[in-house]
Amino acid sequence: MTSIMVVEDERVVAKDLEETLVRLGYEVVATTASGEECLRLAPAGKPDLVLMDIRIKGKLDGIETAAQLKAQLDVPVVYLTAYADEETLARARCTEAHGYLLKPFRAGELKSSIEIALAKHQADQKLKTRERWFSTTLRALGDAVIAVDPELRVSFANPVAEELTGVGADLTGRRLNEVFRLINARTRQPLKDPVQEVLTARVPSRLPAGALLVRGDETVPIEDSVAPILDDRGDLLGAVLVFRDAREQEALREQIAASDRLASLGTLAAGVAHEINNPLTYIAANANSMTRQLAAVHEMVSAPHEYSDLVCDPLEVLASLQQEVTEIEEGAERIRRIVADLGVFARPDLSPGKGDVLHALQWALRVTESTIKQRAALSLGLGATPKVHGDVTRIGQILINLLVNAAQAIPEGNPEEHQVFVSTAIDRGGVVVSVRDTGCGMTPDVMRRIFDPFFTTKPPGSGTGLGLSVCARLVEAMGGALTVSSTPGVGSTFRLWLPSAEDAEAKPPPVTADERRRILVVDHDRAAACSIARILAESYDVVVEHDAQSAMTRLADDPEFDVLLCDLILPELAGVSLHRELSYQKPELAERLVFLTGTFTQEASEFLARVRNPRVSKPPIPEELERCIRSILARNYC
Repeated sequence: MTSIMVVEDERVVAKDLEETLVRLGYEVVATTASGEECLRLAPAGKPDLVLMDIRIKGKLDGIETAAQLKAQLDVPVVYLTAYADEETLARARCTEAHGYLLKPFRAGELKSSIEIALAKHQADQKLKTRERWFSTTLRALGDAVIAVDPELRVSFANPVAEELTGVGADLTGRRLNEVFRLINARTRQPLKDPVQEVLTARVPSRLPAGALLVRGDETVPIEDSVAPILDDRGDLLGAVLVFRDAREQEALREQIAASDRLASLGTLAAGVAHEINNPLTYIAANANSMTRQLAAVHEMVSAPHEYSDLVCDPLEVLASLQQEVTEIEEGAERIRRIVADLGVFARPDLSPGKGDVLHALQWALRVTESTIKQRAALSLGLGATPKVHGDVTRIGQILINLLVNAAQAIPEGNPEEHQVFVSTAIDRGGVVVSVRDTGCGMTPDVMRRIFDPFFTTKPPGSGTGLGLSVCARLVEAMGGALTVSSTPGVGSTFRLWLPSAEDAEAKPPPVTADERRRILVVDHDRAAACSIARILAESYDVVVEHDAQSAMTRLADDPEFDVLLCDLILPELAGVSLHRELSYQKPELAERLVFLTGTFTQEASEFLARVRNPRVSKPPIPEELERCIRSILARNYC
């Protein structure tokens, strides 16, 4: 039975009202004449509804009493009053009353008002329960959630959003652009407001890769989705933004990218071994031949009377030795290029900058040439291209994946019947690299999933399904695009587009100086140090030290060196220590330090990414070493 409390200060009216309610089938739990007594009795009586006169005894009138009832017990109130002036109605509306019945009224009107008020209160309770459930659920989510109205003011934010934005617990009511600002990780330029675009288009959307949330003086990589909030009639109520801290995901992607590079290295190992063994064969043979010829010449020079009867033209011997030395140099250069290619491919990624697509493509082709030629003829259509956003490591990783996939799409056994065609072009303010094969091709269903992580059409154990997924992510992070077209039984074409970053680069002026410049070479490998000194001795005065401590001792007594060449991986990474000590004690010398490195370790690569000093790969190409030295001399003396 529905229980009702009556608040009426006219005793006769109250008695009549109580009898009417009982006759209508309701239970009257209390009848009172003041607001204070109503508030005292209500908690114990727990009425389902209160019939409230507005003008009652005591300090509180009916409207003030109803407001406190709602706050304390959330009990529905129906006003029974003789007053209907605008001021009274306005005050009554503020209490969200469930009914307003003017005296005098009939029993039927009273019953209908009570039943409607009870139904409305029950509906309100269900709505509040659902709102609390949704609010509790959203607050418990691990993702950040922000809801906004059509004017882009925050109507809800869960604790994760409050923490991730760095604003705190006062997001509600603020404009979204005050608490949620995004920039592009590559360009550092503001991103378009994704919520405004969703409100305009009324369709869900996601952020592009590389979005950073600005949080005070720092930025946080995030992933997000935005969806419009529409009611049953399709009216726009606002939008909801769901986002998460992507730092762990970014680190995981970097690990996957590194793993993919190493997996690709395993695929290429056989071809690389073949490429190294060829020059090693004639290097070893020529070295053996030269040893025998030099021994014979030494004997002839040491004891000429014993060999006077032999006919031996010294010029022919010298010509033979010269030819063999030339072949050894060519073989060493081939091996140096192969090792350098593998080093670039295996080392950790450096910060994105300006990448030379042709340079990346050339070493990708060298590394994959053996794999491709086992299955197809390789055709090239390469033209000059501007530099693009992104470093050679990332670009090369992408191209190697595309080239290896192109080769593996072609069945083994008939390389003369198939082709892999690679071309470059300039299009839409960027560079396009196309890799086309005449392999098995793909169905539309396979093409739709080709960039999904772990999707592969290869047999179990033949591939991870990560290669193209990693490529797509790297391309997107560089602001580019990777697309594919394919016809089953005909072949596939992958097109890589990267935005141009070409601008005029300052070139150092030529160095002209009468005196010979002084160079300090620091390398723990004595043979390597001597060979570098020999390369430079014709043009410079060269001093050699074999450890960082000896170098620092010399520089303390004799700091007049124009360029310092230092092996990065001295014992215990002492090349790093040398740079640090020079930066503190002799910063002008630290700026003249060039690192010689053939290492691909994480620690070394991270250090090189932090400093601005030039670096030259070992073994150094004389021309490259000379250009580096002249650049430093030009900077310091011109």
